[in-house]
Amino acid sequence: MTDNYDFIVIGGGPAGVMAAGRAAERGKKVILLEKNDRLGKKLLMCATGRCNVTNTAPLQVFIAAYGKGGPFLRTALETFDNEKLRSFLLSHDVKTVVENKGRVFPKSQKADSVLKALETYMRDGHVEIQTNTHVLRLKSENNHVRGIETNHGNIFGQNVLIATGGLSYPATGSTGDGYKLAASVGHSIYPTYPAIVAFETEETWVKSLQGTPIKNVNISAYQLGKKIAEHFGEALFTHYGISGPAILDMSKRIVECLPNGSIKIHIDFKPNRSTEELDSILLNQIKRQGGKAVKSCLTIFVPEKLVTILLGQCNIELQKKASQVTSPERKRIRKQLKGLHLTLVRHRPIEEAIVTAGGVSLDEVDAKTMESTLMKRLYFAGEVLDIDGPTGGFNLQAAFSTGYLAGNSID
Repeated sequence: MTDNYDFIVIGGGPAGVMAAGRAAERGKKVILLEKNDRLGKKLLMCATGRCNVTNTAPLQVFIAAYGKGGPFLRTALETFDNEKLRSFLLSHDVKTVVENKGRVFPKSQKADSVLKALETYMRDGHVEIQTNTHVLRLKSENNHVRGIETNHGNIFGQNVLIATGGLSYPATGSTGDGYKLAASVGHSIYPTYPAIVAFETEETWVKSLQGTPIKNVNISAYQLGKKIAEHFGEALFTHYGISGPAILDMSKRIVECLPNGSIKIHIDFKPNRSTEELDSILLNQIKRQGGKAVKSCLTIFVPEKLVTILLGQCNIELQKKASQVTSPERKRIRKQLKGLHLTLVRHRPIEEAIVTAGGVSLDEVDAKTMESTLMKRLYFAGEVLDIDGPTGGFNLQAAFSTGYLAGNSID
């Protein structure tokens, strides 16, 4: 295979497809290679198949959301921001809707509609697509990338983009291939670890709460008595521990600290109520339902399944009458409502993480073009870079923006 292309794109996820489409739109001869039998496997899993494509947050919020990677992304986000993404989707008959916290979804609530729009974008530009194609190595000469070697032979081209994703959800094709390709031409790879991931707990009683959600809670994480993270929102008990948006958005910081020892999280079920206000509400409940079991007084505070655990932590009998609850027992209940403790002992495997932290060093990539500063005409986009953001559409926007910028930058 000796065809000479203007642009060889490795990876059929959001970043790669957007890059291929944009380059083709500019009149470039483009080929996209995907090792799976179809494009966008991970995209189809995004937000349990609903596809949280972006967020309505302003530029400065986006930049802050990516931490140290934020300044690097400024040009990409300015070139192709959240509004341009929504306009792009609309131009391909994909209407979008805004949900809580500015999260943007296709109106269809189906990731497949987004993938079809991207595939149409490439088809309109006559992008050549090859699936079931594994890229084995880069081919270079005089510090210029010249093409690639695949399991089907060599492909030559003027520019090459690595958009192979990270290590999360390897069944979708994210198995770290891009890191190996980048390292083979001298790029530094920051150690990878899960950035959005759930945790296992020391407490085994969580198993009885599997599937139980808790909403509008404030969760604080501590290590050796020092607060390391805090988040307000929703969480979800699982058979192994705890997950949910509030936990996931703190997870990167917690993962970074876990090597230094276990982490305690405190769950405040009523963060907008002071201890005194909580006591007043609890007393009122006891007066109204004094003849009933104390557990019936607590369902206004926490889900019913959790009442059993909470009373167990307080050493109070489930069937004890509310009128018989003593002042010290009431104090223990208040303490649990304002700070139920869980001990996080390990994160779930990176294969289960939503996003991978670490990757190709940003110091070796030109933020204005996404081109390598070590190897001319080699580009990077998406999760293969050392960039990650919180849940809420930030990671997909980064993939689309960096992909678009790369496709917009090639000669």
